[in-house]
Amino acid sequence: MSDGALPGLAVFGSSGRMGRLVADEAEGRFRITALYDSRPPGTPPGDSLAEGTDVVVDFSLPEAWNDLAELLAGSTAALVTGTTGLEELHMDMIRRWSRERAVFQSFNMSRGIFVLARLLETAGSMLGGSADLELVETHHRRKVDSPSGTALTLLEAWSRTAGEDGRIFGRHGAAGPRPRGEVGVHSVRGGDVPGDHRVMLLCQGEVLELSHRAVSRRTFALGALAAAELMAGSPPGLYGMRELMASSPTGGEAR
Repeated sequence: MSDGALPGLAVFGSSGRMGRLVADEAEGRFRITALYDSRPPGTPPGDSLAEGTDVVVDFSLPEAWNDLAELLAGSTAALVTGTTGLEELHMDMIRRWSRERAVFQSFNMSRGIFVLARLLETAGSMLGGSADLELVETHHRRKVDSPSGTALTLLEAWSRTAGEDGRIFGRHGAAGPRPRGEVGVHSVRGGDVPGDHRVMLLCQGEVLELSHRAVSRRTFALGALAAAELMAGSPPGLYGMRELMASSPTGGEAR
């Protein structure tokens, strides 16, 4: 960490709603060193990372990551990214970056979603093979990717223990009887919903529902800043919500 009372923080994707929230909530916890956004096509190379930056928080779009890579080049500043819609090439970038800096990656910065995923892992070990899983996720009308990165995280948690991953995205027409191991995923878009995820486990004679609702995007901004505090000064490596929860005196994982 650089000298000074507070760690230096830069925000990439600063003109977006999450970027603006992160910058606002960082006051008093970090020194804001710079606010960055991706460049329009055909413009000259971007700026280098501002001096004194200990950690970069990224809430942008996958297509902006070439600019993010240029910004990070030549520095060892930590990175916290909550960008969703990533493909394998972006995950490769994350793995490369984590060899030279601390990188925190999560599609959802909410502690509640982490707990929901752990509950699904437990449910999968107990109900896999006997429960049909249906997941419904709802987000605001401007969200680009579907299903949400959070929905994919929850599906992965279920499949780790249930062994079921036959995903079908919505149904239409003569879908036929549900095959064993099928997992239904449904995306709803509209209004200004920050994030709503509902998981139904439909068994013979009973239904178990698990859900999480974000009532404000501030939840995600505060989670990202908690991750930034953890990453500032941490050794190179890839980190996630598991490490953040373990580091929290009030939300740490039982060992």
